[in-house]
Amino acid sequence: MLNAILPPHSWEPEISALEEFLDTLPLQYRTIVALAYFTSSRIEDILSLKFRDILAETIVIEESEPKQTKYVPIISILRPYLTVYLHGYKSHQSELLFTNSNGKPLKSSSVFKILNIVAKEINLPEIYLFVLK
Repeated sequence: MLNAILPPHSWEPEISALEEFLDTLPLQYRTIVALAYFTSSRIEDILSLKFRDILAETIVIEESEPKQTKYVPIISILRPYLTVYLHGYKSHQSELLFTNSNGKPLKSSSVFKILNIVAKEINLPEIYLFVLK
């Protein structure tokens, strides 16, 4: 009876706007966005992550607002982003996870500039802080 209402057909999952966006970003920015999205964290908090904050099963995030420490499990969908980034990371003199080509900390304004350029290329609306929270 149910087959008469819903005839079988081939089903292919659609690529979400987030997946399409992540696929078009450079590796470092892809990892930043994935971390922010899958941990429900602010970009500023992600940019302050250090290598020691990434544990085997957990990420330790020092939140700027409210000032507190949160322990976020590394979920299966996030793990590949972290693994690929950490595997290809070229060490600088900084202990920060995300730095610019000179080894200096990335600024959120620089990150959002890149995110908005990529978003425009794939016809997404402008990216704001609250969109990725």
